[in-house]
Amino acid sequence: MHRLGFLPVAMLALAVPSVAPRAETMPKPTADYSAEGTITSGKGSNPATVRHGAGKLRIDTHVDGKKAAIYVDLAARTATVVSQRLGQKIAMEIDPERASDAVNMLDRDAKRVGEAKVAGETCDEYEFETSKGHKVMTCVTRDGIALRTRDISRNRVVWEASQVTRAPQDAAQFVLPADAIPLQIPKLR
Repeated sequence: MHRLGFLPVAMLALAVPSVAPRAETMPKPTADYSAEGTITSGKGSNPATVRHGAGKLRIDTHVDGKKAAIYVDLAARTATVVSQRLGQKIAMEIDPERASDAVNMLDRDAKRVGEAKVAGETCDEYEFETSKGHKVMTCVTRDGIALRTRDISRNRVVWEASQVTRAPQDAAQFVLPADAIPLQIPKLR
């Protein structure tokens, strides 16, 4: 359960990177979009889709070898992981304090250090330090799409988009499945 709690928060950070105060604000997502790419953790790489629509995010990938979806409401500052466990669809609410901290990352500042091209798109690279002391660089388009996030401290790309499609997203994609059993992930100290 503890590993499951960490990985979704780490994936959430891909979409809303954490930053230390600096002079420049990173763009927030303004466009509705779908981005295909790869998420990499200490356990390996998995394909992922990140969607944004009407102030909500959905990240589809695999957690511990099973399909999972993370639903994030940016305004409410909540995040829920939906996955199959023991033959049931479980909706695990990420500790509200941790989810709020992750979403608050959008309101902080970073240091713009350059420009790059990822998935055929131009993006500005922002460097920052996470609350855990890791140096991170994320490349964000002017309309707030995170195309690549690198953990500089660990010398690893943790998210990289391979394709981005700006288009209205179906609002139903951002609604928790009605048949998922709710469960709250306990606070980790």
